[in-house]
Amino acid sequence: MTPPRVTIVQRVMTHYRVPFFIALHERLAATGIHLEVVHGQPTADEASLGNSGTLPGARVIRNRSLRVGDRSLCWQPCLGLTRTSDLVVVEQASRLLVNYVLLARRAVGGPSVAWWGHGRNLDAHGASRLGEAIKRPLARRSDWWFAYTTGTRAHLESVGVPAARITVVQNATDTTAVALRRSSIGPAARTRLCRALELADGPVGVVLGSLYPAKRPGFVLDAADRIREAVPDFQLVVIGDGPDRGLVDAAARSRPWIRVLGARTGDAMVDAAATGDVLLNPGLVGLAVLDAFALELPMITIAGDHHSPEFEYLLDGVNGIVLPPATTATGFAAATIGVIGDTRTQQRLREGCRDAARRYSIEAMAENFATGIRAALQVRANGPDRG
Repeated sequence: MTPPRVTIVQRVMTHYRVPFFIALHERLAATGIHLEVVHGQPTADEASLGNSGTLPGARVIRNRSLRVGDRSLCWQPCLGLTRTSDLVVVEQASRLLVNYVLLARRAVGGPSVAWWGHGRNLDAHGASRLGEAIKRPLARRSDWWFAYTTGTRAHLESVGVPAARITVVQNATDTTAVALRRSSIGPAARTRLCRALELADGPVGVVLGSLYPAKRPGFVLDAADRIREAVPDFQLVVIGDGPDRGLVDAAARSRPWIRVLGARTGDAMVDAAATGDVLLNPGLVGLAVLDAFALELPMITIAGDHHSPEFEYLLDGVNGIVLPPATTATGFAAATIGVIGDTRTQQRLREGCRDAARRYSIEAMAENFATGIRAALQVRANGPDRG
């Protein structure tokens, strides 16, 4: 008997997805399911971010872009590679043209089709009205859904997707190495790391990630000045790079209590972040929240409609601090001062981070996805009611 064939099509392959696909392949192979991953190449702008990855055994295609007005559409030439699949999993994005062809082919006996995504554009200000209007009815046309988070599932159910056809994957990255490294750094080692960065005794705030407008680095600097006024031994460590690096460098030149380290990865990133007491991020929150959990570094942020789905993992007062949308730099500073001045609060939040790091793991995500694939294949075998 021919084993079931599943193909996952990705527009690009990012480095943080590689461990997930390896783990998923292992789980599916153990139950006799063949997985193939197909992906295209990043745009020039995406390549400049350094987020691209290489997945052994993946099939690489050449995406083609089409400009229509102010929208960029994408054609992924993968139809031949998916022809003999039982299930094709694609990213749910209205600009991916092959998705419409896959649905049409399914209607005449082709492979089942599953969406993987958010269900909507969470950036309410940058979303295309036409694209979002297209997504709603199409959300109900797939055979299965791989939803990023429980919030995604709630949205899908609200637009008519049956709960029985939704798998919540709990989107994650591989933070195992980060957690292991951080757990090995005790108080004495942390003191040595602080000395290596020429940090004096006192609380340390950390900024971690790319420096660009959506992350609001100017807001962080404004808040840091206010914290320093109230807490004279407060210091700020900035780990990251990007188009707004110059803004941070300029501030550091007149503020000897700011350390700008640039981009660091692996153990170097963990060692630098381990000097901190809190992670300051008033801007966009995405997958970096998983690093915050693994680093046991409570994040202080601001609620809003611009965050990625993983923002749901951040629970106010449990594993981080989430402030109201209208919070000013003064309010942000006050909240930070409240955390760094309260040892019990810091300990409670760190414990919450450790719990979240165990819950949102690449292993759990791969297991959830594999369970969903098996369920979707069973629906195909039984003959689905596709609505």
